[in-house]
Amino acid sequence: MKPRITLFFMVLLVLTQTELHQVLKLPVLIVHFQEHRALNKDISLLDFFIDHYVDQIILDNDDQRDSQLPFKTTHCVNTTIVALSEPVQLDLRPREASIEREFNIHQPDFPRAGALHHVFQPPRFT
Repeated sequence: MKPRITLFFMVLLVLTQTELHQVLKLPVLIVHFQEHRALNKDISLLDFFIDHYVDQIILDNDDQRDSQLPFKTTHCVNTTIVALSEPVQLDLRPREASIEREFNIHQPDFPRAGALHHVFQPPRFT
């Protein structure tokens, strides 16, 4: 009996918390395609999908029927309640990093002694 109850609640959770319940609307899709096929024998399944899912929504006389198609609207409410036995404390303060070494980018012998006799020399202030 427990596996059946577990399966029932799992199916209930999947159908209410995901968009999988849209799959249950597939018979509406088939019937609506047959209705369009009765009106126009030349319409293909690809043309039907393009008209109803890809192209811009056109409000016509079967708009109410079009809104019943699967994956046409989303009415999924994703609320999940998690019950924990003990409250969890989260420390979200940024950690302070301390600098242990200092780095000096200037060399003690800058400019080098021989640099004044080279072709490329640093600018001189006079």
